[in-house]
Amino acid sequence: MEALSIVLLVIFLATALTTALPAMPLNPPWQLALIADLINNGSLALVGALLTPLALAFNPDSDRLRARRQAFRRWALAASLGYLLLIPLQASAGWRLYSTITTYSEQQNSQSGQKLAELRQSISTAATAQELQAKLQTQFGNNLRLTSTQLSTPIQELRQQLLAKANQASSKLQQRIEAQSLMKPDQLVKDTLRITISALAYAVGFAFLAGALPRSGKRPLARMGFSGETPNPWIDR
Repeated sequence: MEALSIVLLVIFLATALTTALPAMPLNPPWQLALIADLINNGSLALVGALLTPLALAFNPDSDRLRARRQAFRRWALAASLGYLLLIPLQASAGWRLYSTITTYSEQQNSQSGQKLAELRQSISTAATAQELQAKLQTQFGNNLRLTSTQLSTPIQELRQQLLAKANQASSKLQQRIEAQSLMKPDQLVKDTLRITISALAYAVGFAFLAGALPRSGKRPLARMGFSGETPNPWIDR
């Protein structure tokens, strides 16, 4: 039981460090990933910390277990406060990430709309296919080139073909803009609610382990060495 306690705590720390490194404390995706990892693996730390007092209950004369239990109490209090801090951090990081993605999408849509408008202008004003080719390369670079068949097509017919394709691209862009406008941060709200409830539960659990919360009248946990209020002559001797 004593060895299992250490194993669980080591697994929890290793998992958390794997996610946390390299550290990017101001990066919302990094913050959200670390929060999710701490929540998803918090039971490892909680059970690991719980097993030491249980081991002490079966071996009350062990000074090593008693010293470790006292150390775990201090760390449990810090863990309780840390899990409480995850709640506002999740809300802040989640909203900042959602705002960043929304702003980026709006900028991309605006740029795409501007390029389509420039493309229509070039198609409508070019007198020849060669002139249109030159305008497209000036505006959009050498990657946008007319095919040999298009260069030999009469300008009126070519203009109709290219304007039809531009209209199709514009329709797809408008549909994407409308779809994005209907998107709501539902998943963000669900994740924040789940993490809030889980973080509160972990905070309460670690607070009990630290002896920071009042016990029931019989104090059953005190018999396993959790309570710092009333010494147990069987454990704290």
